[in-house]
Amino acid sequence: MFGITTLRRLRDEIDAHLATIRRSLTTENLRAEAQRNLLDEVDAHIATIRARREADDALAAEQRTTRLLAEQLLVATSEKNPAARAALGLPEEGPWDRAVEGLNALVDADISFHIEPDGHISNPLGDEHIEWDREANRWRLVHDDDTDLVTEPTEDGLGTPETAGP
Repeated sequence: MFGITTLRRLRDEIDAHLATIRRSLTTENLRAEAQRNLLDEVDAHIATIRARREADDALAAEQRTTRLLAEQLLVATSEKNPAARAALGLPEEGPWDRAVEGLNALVDADISFHIEPDGHISNPLGDEHIEWDREANRWRLVHDDDTDLVTEPTEDGLGTPETAGP
């Protein structure tokens, strides 16, 4: 009997060890699986963060490009830079555009003016005029105290600028 009882005890001990080993392995497997799941979740969060960072970088690049194009458009239209206008595909400005810009500059500077029936542009006091100099074929600014321009009547009634002097 001694051999059978010992053998049974030995078997019971082996079974108990196997059960402990199995539980341990199951626990280790569960731990390993939990670690794998946790690592997968961390990797997913990292991927999301990277995707958001790439989207933010792309948005920032798009904003820089938009700001640069807006600045180029501003330069091309406000400063009348022909090279910038050509780079943006805008037409070159013509002489009428420049004339309008000149009149708008007076408006922007809060300078009141009116256009007289004879075509002169003058301030409200009438002491400064933009008049046509027929001899020079140019418009020029004349102050009431200017004496070098004398207007002689002509057939059309507009007067001809003549240079004063001997």
